[in-house]
Amino acid sequence: MLNDFLLGTSILFSDPVGIGLFVAGLLGGMLFGAIPGINMLTLGAVILPFTAAMSPTHAIMLYSVIYCAGVFGGAITAILFNIPGSPENAPTAFDGYPMTLKGQAGKAVGAAVICSAFGGLISCIVMMAATPLIAMWAVKSFGPPEIFGLICFGLAVSASVGAKTLWKGILSVGLGLLIATIGSDPSDGIARFN
Repeated sequence: MLNDFLLGTSILFSDPVGIGLFVAGLLGGMLFGAIPGINMLTLGAVILPFTAAMSPTHAIMLYSVIYCAGVFGGAITAILFNIPGSPENAPTAFDGYPMTLKGQAGKAVGAAVICSAFGGLISCIVMMAATPLIAMWAVKSFGPPEIFGLICFGLAVSASVGAKTLWKGILSVGLGLLIATIGSDPSDGIARFN
């Protein structure tokens, strides 16, 4: 696990493009995360056409950095102005803004930096340790019946949440399924509903 982490880090930061993307994502994520109403997801949507030409490793790194920096950027406005930049930062305003009113804004922002860094580091380590185990369990446990059940559950949730009345939700899910079946069958290439 540690070897894979070190190998991935050396690949990403061995060229100037990776370092430049890291810095640009860090600054852009903090800026967009600090602006209320325009969060890091907006920046992700704006740069989506540019990432199509990037290597997958650089694109994934850029989006990860934008998200992590955006969550921290929203904490700055939550602490200083009691306006969270993103929904994740609403609890930060509960303790951070009263500290700002007491003249301890620097201490509150410093605590947010340290907590964001340690939280990100610990969650990254847990994710790296747990992902192979969860993936192995999912591959072994998820066969066709489980996938079918998951699809039915997703369609049921979409039908119940997506519309004001249940029958409209069921109708919209059914129409969506009918529209999705137009075209060639992915398994044998036979044209359907053309």
